[in-house]
Amino acid sequence: MRSFMHTAGILALGVAAFSLTAIDKASAQAASSESVCYKVVEDNDNRAYNQGYYAPERLVLDILFHSRLKTTRNNIQTVYDADGKHTYWEGGAGHDFDDEDFNVAAVFDGSIVVSSQVRKQPRGAHLGGTSYFVRHEDGFGPSDGPYARPIFWECTSNEARRAPDTWRCTITTGAADYKGVYLKKVKHDRDEKCDIFQDTQRYQPPSDYFE
Repeated sequence: MRSFMHTAGILALGVAAFSLTAIDKASAQAASSESVCYKVVEDNDNRAYNQGYYAPERLVLDILFHSRLKTTRNNIQTVYDADGKHTYWEGGAGHDFDDEDFNVAAVFDGSIVVSSQVRKQPRGAHLGGTSYFVRHEDGFGPSDGPYARPIFWECTSNEARRAPDTWRCTITTGAADYKGVYLKKVKHDRDEKCDIFQDTQRYQPPSDYFE
């Protein structure tokens, strides 16, 4: 009997240790951030899924665990913060190296909700966010601009991950101004447009500016 109890105790400790390890791994993964770069492709373009297709816009996001939604099915939906930049580039063969090149960057602020198809929950992810373009006459936004006000994003994916390979989105800049786009993941080390940052020198106050 003692031998049985001893063996059962060891097994229980092993199961508990395994559970704690799994929890620790899940917690570590949740706490770690994930960086991702997406190119913005028009919804009506047949080349939306072509890896080599040129697109001048990028969303570069750092995605970090925020919380688990309280639900009737025991917290099976997860919320992530998604913050970063929305950039646009036009010009010659390269960027930041030629006076003819023109770079624009705005702050992106968003959230992602993921459900992993547990206990009859639909599988997938949702992204909502805002690109804070607030340009005046001297600035330009992405294609079909000028964007003199923020861009609002509503995106969905059937991939139950915080950074899916593809999002399908509707973007709006006003009540009646909307269009469909894809977000297609690209590799940071292969796409230099993910590095774009705005040339802030051309947006300095004029010499006669005073307060």
